Amino acid sequence: MLLNGLFQSKLYVPRTEKEVENGYIDIFLQRSPLLPDIKYEWVWELKYLKKGDRKALQSARNDARTQLDKYRNAREFAERTDVRFASIIFIGKDKFEAEER
Repeated sequence: MLLNGLFQSKLYVPRTEKEVENGYIDIFLQRSPLLPDIKYEWVWELKYLKKGDRKALQSARNDARTQLDKYRNAREFAERTDVRFASIIFIGKDKFEAEER
């Protein structure tokens, strides 16, 4: 559902599993060529957990932060100030947690 909504957007061109030197970005939101004045592009790291798994939540947070730091240091993004990095952790069917890094 998330991707379906993103593909409807006219602001960004969503790219899934974008390859960078340090791995594969879950979702990269590239500014639309039709709207070059969009201030930021986004790198999103997604995690999915079963509801109530508290131990896995902290591990997922740490994993997401580590992966985002690797992407931030990739040659493609290292010098860019127009890219933001965020993690979204889905917990069960009805909760989520988001953090910008």
